[in-house]
Amino acid sequence: MDSPIIKTPRQLLFTQTRQIGYVAVMCLAVILLWKFADINKNAVFVGENGPIETAQTAVLLLATLSLGIQACGNRIYRPLLLLLGSLTLAAAIREQDAFLEHAIPGISWYFCWVFPIAAIINIIRLRRNSLPSFIAFLRSNSFNMMITAAIIIIPIAQLLGHRSFLADLINNPAVNTGHLRRIIEEPIELLGYLQILLATLEFHIEQWLDRH
Repeated sequence: MDSPIIKTPRQLLFTQTRQIGYVAVMCLAVILLWKFADINKNAVFVGENGPIETAQTAVLLLATLSLGIQACGNRIYRPLLLLLGSLTLAAAIREQDAFLEHAIPGISWYFCWVFPIAAIINIIRLRRNSLPSFIAFLRSNSFNMMITAAIIIIPIAQLLGHRSFLADLINNPAVNTGHLRRIIEEPIELLGYLQILLATLEFHIEQWLDRH
């Protein structure tokens, strides 16, 4: 039940190597975004249902799949993993809001809240068994990575991607703050979602280490 504890220099080296690897993946993603923006010298690639938003959805669905696979094979952490998976699935659905507003008028993407609510009800029902796994998760590297992702996605991406904030900051009516907002917000959100995917992989590794 406990999260993996570093006991030897070899384990410490393995942990630090993984962290450096995650940083390298994030840096590579930034370089690819930069190159992609250089090739597509316009704001279309960050528009609704554009390539960046499609990549966001794909990364979130991969994270959901990763968490779902772990939930199937890990009875102890299953309620927690289902909750995390429901949140990444809800975020993936939310990213398709433009499509869903036309496909399901009046409901749009809001039905996605059904999944986290069901997961929370399940956790409440199994709260005695769920609490130890939550405590162990709070001590894990994967939790720290998810907290970092939340900071990237919510305060940073949403603040820098807020049209009113940009309008006040730039104070130039000639600048299209709507396009600028998406150019800033969407790539940052994609990096945050990638961090979540990496955190699910880290959880895989932590659980493997805990069993061996």
